[in-house]
Amino acid sequence: MTASLRTTALLLACMTLGACTITAVGPSGEQARLLSLADDINQRGDHATAAAMYERAAELTPEDPRLHVRLGNARLAAGNAEAAKASFRTALRLDIENAEALLGLGTAQLQLGKAESAVRNLSKAAPEIDTPVAWSRLGAAHALVGQGESATHAFSRAAALRPHDPDALTNLALAYSLAGESAEAVELMHQVSDSPLAEARHFRNLILVLVLARETELARSIAIPEMPANERQSLIEQAARIGEIADPASRARAMGLAMTR
Repeated sequence: MTASLRTTALLLACMTLGACTITAVGPSGEQARLLSLADDINQRGDHATAAAMYERAAELTPEDPRLHVRLGNARLAAGNAEAAKASFRTALRLDIENAEALLGLGTAQLQLGKAESAVRNLSKAAPEIDTPVAWSRLGAAHALVGQGESATHAFSRAAALRPHDPDALTNLALAYSLAGESAEAVELMHQVSDSPLAEARHFRNLILVLVLARETELARSIAIPEMPANERQSLIEQAARIGEIADPASRARAMGLAMTR
């Protein structure tokens, strides 16, 4: 039996068990089982199935904003940003001060291309939650509306909270590059590329930052592990095209600053 079939069988078995015993244990017992199983399935990466189970749990206690937040996060992970947005809005109607719901709503708006709305909500959520993820999402939103200085500030906070994370440092370097602070961007990317945690995507961004800083010869010659010459040349040409984009928001999209790590 495949993993998918096992998951489906487990889900059906648990739903059947809940139907048989609901009279004895009440809705809270059914909800506890649903949440436990949904959490396990969500951790295994089957976000769509987990979202269906969170939805059922939220129906049992519709006035609990925390359940709608969990449902929204699962929907986001499953790639359904529109449905996630509805879940987070429901949570906020129940608890307008819920920072996790505000973060989720801003993230959904960011994924849906509503960057201005995302800035509005993430600007409130990030200081409350104060995590690298929250600040990075705010930074991406600022970048996508052309607010380079604000993007740099947000990514700086994310990097301060996780100073050895190559993704946080790369986002900050890209924000510096977008804001025209090339020397800071290059210095950060050298720091990233020296890290034992650096991966292929970080070296690709090193090439991008070097070309945008007009260090094309260095981009051609700098040591990069396991990067074929044709791939390097393709990245250099792509970076040169990005450098020709005048609009900051359009350049941010081309640079990949819509990252939400």
